[in-house]
Amino acid sequence: MDTRILKEIIALIRTEQERRSLSLKDQDYAYDHWIFWDEPFLNELCLMFLVTLRHQIEREIVGLAARTADGGREISDQQHKERLKQLRRGKDDWDWGKIKQRLTQWSCDKWNKLDVLRLLSNSYKHDLLTKPGRELLDKLQLNPELPYAPLPESCEFRNGLAKFIGLDEEKADYCDIAESFVDIANEFLAEVQSCTKLSKVKWGRVSLKPSNFEG
Repeated sequence: MDTRILKEIIALIRTEQERRSLSLKDQDYAYDHWIFWDEPFLNELCLMFLVTLRHQIEREIVGLAARTADGGREISDQQHKERLKQLRRGKDDWDWGKIKQRLTQWSCDKWNKLDVLRLLSNSYKHDLLTKPGRELLDKLQLNPELPYAPLPESCEFRNGLAKFIGLDEEKADYCDIAESFVDIANEFLAEVQSCTKLSKVKWGRVSLKPSNFEG
């Protein structure tokens, strides 16, 4: 996983965060503008990043699992596609039980932290008001009876998410949370890869003729 690009995205959000906070410094309505507009906007950028990160982690894990079935022997790109099909459970889901069996080094603690991104993604993508779902609140050990604001606006939820991954809940913002998840994901994938015998994939040639590309 290319953490350099991921952290550059976070740095870009931080730069925009600083720019907006400085531009409002000497204005009377600065606090209200920050609370009701700027902070939710920046938080949402980070939430979109976390949803994307979740899918990237999934692709990385599935890709590693597909390269474990041949004892380290080189495989063709067609064989690689077949190995991916073997990890499917239905059209739109992966067989995570089979994937975990193939990847022997599986840090339960790190995976438990990363799995919260699945629940976060579900709430963000499928709840019309983008409020945290019950399963997500239970995972973070947050009171499900509270009237939570939408994810980009809820300080209670952000604090719970920060605490869950070991950050200072009073000081950590969403950029800190996003960066921490990148580090956890990178460490998890490195551990899995270092303890797994992976096959090299011999990719076929790709034609660069314009007629072979759509769009």
